[in-house]
Amino acid sequence: MNHSYRYQLSRWFIGMLVVVMGCGVALWWVRLSPRYNVLLVTLDTTRADHLGCYGHAEAFTPTLDALARDGVLFEQAYVTVPLTLPAHASILTGLYPPENGMDDNGRGHLDPQLPNLTESLRQAGYRTGAFLASVVLHSRYGLNHGFDVYDDDMAGGEQHGHEMHLMRNADIVVDRTLEWLNSLQDDSFFCWVHLFDPHAPYESHEEVFGDRFADRPYDGDIAFADQHIGRLVANLKDRGLYDNTLIVVVGDHGEGLGEHLEDEHGFMLYNSTLRVPLIISAPRRCLSGHRVSTPVSQVDILPTVLAFLDIEPETAVTISGRSLSAAMQGSNIEPRVCYSESKSLYHAFGWAPLESVTKEDWKYIKTTREELYDLKGDPNELNNLAESQPDQLREMQELFIHVQQNMNVRAAGNVELSENERRKLETLGYLSASSEQPSEETTNALPDVKDMIVHYNTEIKARELIREGKADEAVKRMQVVVAAAPSFIPARMTLGTALQSMGRDDEAVEVFQSAISSDPDAASPHFELGKHYAASGLNELAIEHYQRALQLKPEDAMSHFNLGSLLFSQGNTEEAFAHYEQGLSKFPDSIVGNFNFSILLATQGHFQRALQHAERATELSPRNPQIRFQLGQLYASVGNFEDAVTQFEQTLLLNPDYPQGAEFLNQARIALSNQ
Repeated sequence: MNHSYRYQLSRWFIGMLVVVMGCGVALWWVRLSPRYNVLLVTLDTTRADHLGCYGHAEAFTPTLDALARDGVLFEQAYVTVPLTLPAHASILTGLYPPENGMDDNGRGHLDPQLPNLTESLRQAGYRTGAFLASVVLHSRYGLNHGFDVYDDDMAGGEQHGHEMHLMRNADIVVDRTLEWLNSLQDDSFFCWVHLFDPHAPYESHEEVFGDRFADRPYDGDIAFADQHIGRLVANLKDRGLYDNTLIVVVGDHGEGLGEHLEDEHGFMLYNSTLRVPLIISAPRRCLSGHRVSTPVSQVDILPTVLAFLDIEPETAVTISGRSLSAAMQGSNIEPRVCYSESKSLYHAFGWAPLESVTKEDWKYIKTTREELYDLKGDPNELNNLAESQPDQLREMQELFIHVQQNMNVRAAGNVELSENERRKLETLGYLSASSEQPSEETTNALPDVKDMIVHYNTEIKARELIREGKADEAVKRMQVVVAAAPSFIPARMTLGTALQSMGRDDEAVEVFQSAISSDPDAASPHFELGKHYAASGLNELAIEHYQRALQLKPEDAMSHFNLGSLLFSQGNTEEAFAHYEQGLSKFPDSIVGNFNFSILLATQGHFQRALQHAERATELSPRNPQIRFQLGQLYASVGNFEDAVTQFEQTLLLNPDYPQGAEFLNQARIALSNQ
């Protein structure tokens, strides 16, 4: 072999070695480069058109606007159901409600065998954590499957209109989230953060924004949520994780804000409650500032995240969503149909369910009186074209049928839900009763929500009038509603309550009894009659009605509590305690249940058990001086004077004039000094 040939061969080997080494370096870099983390932020009750990046000039959403500049904004993102629980079920499964069985708040348990974003990521080695702001997403509904941490404890939160609905503001939720994120060190993570703040009743957050949102509290709540999302983003940047985190921000549903006579959400299928923000930010992996006009759905989130991470879903079930990865790169995506539904009013009142399909510029709503809208020419959906555009109507009807036929319909698993918890959801405008689905023939004969919502709104207004001391006006309004919609039981209940507040107890009793005649299976009239007779000193009648309420709704925690108190007053201690225990087994986070049970236990000398329930009541309602005082007394009873002093001090901080507060504090201090 001549020198020239050997030289050329050597150069070839050296060249190949460089190539191999170069490939090795590249492969080594790819192998050791950290995976993208995933941060999913779901914004409760957030309309797209109330964010700055979606064109709302008066919005104050700098964090979300910045994410939209860094990432991709989807202009027409639609929810599957304008309710929190089923919407999140679709986000996590990539399935429409008929496919995952979750169609209402407070109903069903998500099948763990269904596709699940969390489980897929956990199987791929991700640490998984969820931090929730509302009891609506409690783990009992099955969305916790696959999470290492599922923080759904509302202790320390605030009451939203009722002791049975505690929620946590964004500051608390983000505090808990950051604690978890900062504990992970180098672990790849999937973190879901749910913020509930824009939900009614709205707050202007004067303590943060001054009077900026005094007349726009809904925007104030969104601004407050945005501020705390900013804390999450800042944490990622400070720790060098922002450039390696896929951030998805999506609304679970919108808010009516009076459009189409819908003040809140959950009833109708107009864009005021269906169109939500969807922003996906992935530094270096998406076209920054890109806006996508093609309609997309919440079911697209799961396949998009998994495709981005190159992870196969841990299931053989075919999902309805499709990956939006191409859109994130700036490419066009094919227009597809977005399906939505609203069946809560059927479950609650027997009104016709609604289903809709949206494709490009057209929306079809199937209900008793069908609706068809040209979204391009009529974005506010004010002109129903169902009669004037028969050809387009027929096309959309066929499209709707095609979508239905391609769904693998399944029922959700059963979940043990008390009537007391249903009351909790009712305070938010969420109700669940019937689990059956109506036939086509039945649906066509049911009342249309467009005709009935005025009665619902009147009933809500009547409750406000009662709270304002205007019960006489409430009575007049509810008498009209009861006459127009006799099967609408909430109207009768509110009428009875208004009469009671005016001292017209006999008339109230007649109304509650008429509700029983109208619907013999309704437990609420018996509950109200139980309260009435107990207040009148007719304990036997009260016990009879509470027992009947429990026959109809065996898991009604409040009936258990009230019945337990009556039995205790009659000396039936054992049965009374049994009812409290049953009630708390159904609703362990009841402030009233825990507080009252602690008092009953203490009277019988069961101080340690009483302490447990008083401590839980304090966790759930930390700013209640009465509960603090009770807890202080219990600590003193077991000789823990140091904690007793603390609780009595807290009592006086919350209410400086609390009866006997100063006296008990001094006694506890003396006892502590003598120890």
